[in-house]
Amino acid sequence: MIAIVLAIAAAASWGFSAVLVRRGLRDLSTSAGTLLSLAAGLVCTAILVALLEFDELLSVSWTAVALFAVIGVLNFPIGRFCNYMAMGRLGVARSTPLLASSPLFAVIIAVVFTGESLTLVTAAGIALIFSGLFVTITAPR
Repeated sequence: MIAIVLAIAAAASWGFSAVLVRRGLRDLSTSAGTLLSLAAGLVCTAILVALLEFDELLSVSWTAVALFAVIGVLNFPIGRFCNYMAMGRLGVARSTPLLASSPLFAVIIAVVFTGESLTLVTAAGIALIFSGLFVTITAPR
């Protein structure tokens, strides 16, 4: 039950932040907004890790550090910058469903690079993602 509550809290947080980003981009460039967002996130995360997981932080392997460093580059600066650009140009209502297509890319990458199998359920999910993207992209403004 706690996992469901946490997932809903994360979704609500991302939804709320999308609206705040759209509002903030009226007064700030995408680059500056991305930089401020990353700096604020780094400070908050550092405090939480120091308070809640300090011992675990000291025992992390170098492989995990390298993988999370790559994630940090792809997800945060590049992904966030592109996300903010999309929100600024498309608005929250159109850009957020496009951002929600990330499982499509995760499936493709997992099948190609990690050898995961493509099941009928996963293929149906991909078809639904494409359907949602089509509706979002072709809908009148």
